Amino acid sequence: MKTKIRHITHRLLVYLCLVTLPSTLYASSDSEGAMFRQVKIVAERLASLHVPRSGHSTFYINGELTVIGGHTSGFIPTPTAEYYKDGEWHLMQMVYAHDGGLTVPLKSGKVLIAGGFEKHLGIGQTFVVEKYDPADHSFTGFGCLDKKRVSASGIELDSSQVYIAGNWYHDDAIERFDGVETFSFFKNVTEERTLPHLLRIAPNDILILGGSGIHGEPLHSGIVDRLHGDTLHVPLLETWRPLRFDFGHHCDNSFIGNAEKGIFAYLIPVQNGDGQVAIAHVEGTSFSLLPTVCPIPTKSQWGDIRYYTPVVVDRQAKRGYMMGIDKDCRQYILAIDYNKRIDKGVPLTLYYTDPLPDVCSLPVLTPDGDLVMVGGVNFQTNNNYSPSGSAYLFHVGTTSVAADHQQSWWLWVLLAVLAIMAVVLFVVMRKRRQQKVMPPPINPNEILIQRICLLMENQRLFLNSELKVSDVAAALNTNQRNISGCVKSMRDCSFAQFVNNYRIDYAKQLLRTRPDIKLTEVYLKSGFANETSFFRTFKAITGQTPKEWMTSTDSLKGVECLPNREEGAY
Repeated sequence: MKTKIRHITHRLLVYLCLVTLPSTLYASSDSEGAMFRQVKIVAERLASLHVPRSGHSTFYINGELTVIGGHTSGFIPTPTAEYYKDGEWHLMQMVYAHDGGLTVPLKSGKVLIAGGFEKHLGIGQTFVVEKYDPADHSFTGFGCLDKKRVSASGIELDSSQVYIAGNWYHDDAIERFDGVETFSFFKNVTEERTLPHLLRIAPNDILILGGSGIHGEPLHSGIVDRLHGDTLHVPLLETWRPLRFDFGHHCDNSFIGNAEKGIFAYLIPVQNGDGQVAIAHVEGTSFSLLPTVCPIPTKSQWGDIRYYTPVVVDRQAKRGYMMGIDKDCRQYILAIDYNKRIDKGVPLTLYYTDPLPDVCSLPVLTPDGDLVMVGGVNFQTNNNYSPSGSAYLFHVGTTSVAADHQQSWWLWVLLAVLAIMAVVLFVVMRKRRQQKVMPPPINPNEILIQRICLLMENQRLFLNSELKVSDVAAALNTNQRNISGCVKSMRDCSFAQFVNNYRIDYAKQLLRTRPDIKLTEVYLKSGFANETSFFRTFKAITGQTPKEWMTSTDSLKGVECLPNREEGAY
């Protein structure tokens, strides 16, 4: 009987492996072997716009997909909008043109529209303001911005007041719309920005941050303005700069918190100087990197991926989406299952399409949990004189989940049969066993050391010269003895030696990538309190002085890899 059952079970296992093999072809890995799924999808083409456009706003309002403003052929601002209903677009006339203007969906069900380029070719700024009422598809001009603006952001708070910040080639400040008709100066900003993030941290308070100044210059200061209260300094943003976007965005689309419970949290894409992309988790005034199973993929089999959108969150599915594009105009959609935590972080899925050169704008989440993209410019030419009118639907939500279920339900049947056979085999074999073999116990230190390393690499705690064991213990919600004991057990060194290994790795990277850097700057940037400690530690770990190490590695510049580090961690 045992031989027969074993034979049947073996055949089922072989068959199951064969039928499930195609699904493994979707798995990809980063340089360190961590896995993420890579899945090709087909973009469904929708009807084209009446007016091709870019620099517009796209959103769902009153259940209708709507595009507002932008510029059309010839780089000419268009005072038109369109809404999608019954499989076609319906053209609407606006009061003003808003190319690069801001739009704020209001709790009243209407939409505030303001600012934009004053002239053709993306020149100047405007004061103009109007409202859109989706109930009767009408536009009403009213009021005037306190400051002429383009490439600004706005957000409505619980007070029904709207706060606006950001500008392009014109001075910036925070202004307030009273919800009726008046716009007035509220507060100066510490740092002027274009298309900033406006993130709620309380029912009537926000943070203001961004990755680019009003002239397009990158911002690395770590400065974050606050509506009510003092300016914040966030060290994480000195290294990880918020991605720059070319389109206006609604920051609440990246919200993952629960306002009713007083939890205000967002997912913000950031990038370091090496080009590595990560996701910042912002909750209140706390900033950290979201742990992921592997670094955000920035390359595919066809070349580099450039991410160009904020994270659009499906709060019901607890999933975020960020879009990228490659040189051939393939669209990539990185799905971030932010509510599913495994040992090394949240899982990632990278969807991709065939080349789509005729669309490139901000995606919008549909009521079904899919993504839709309308208009934009050809990424290859970046030609604002010939924008697109194309529209595409990307099935990444409920539709694709249902399809996956229909394709794989029979696999569950096979698994059930296999499980039954395995139980029968187990019962037969158990009778013949004399001893029960227990599985090896899980060493809790293995999990803790992974958490410690992930914390070190993501938040660069080692760059703090005053870092203590208690700091790491507090961050991981444990005690100092557990941290010290874990490091001693798993790395056979003290906590100080463990941290200094990170510092020396970082110092070596500085020396390798910036050969003209002064050693004084190296030890300060690497987290050492003084030069003596730096030289002593460097010699102890490498067996050489910094100058000797640079000389011996001249021929290996750009080749050395840091052991046990995720690619791009620095």
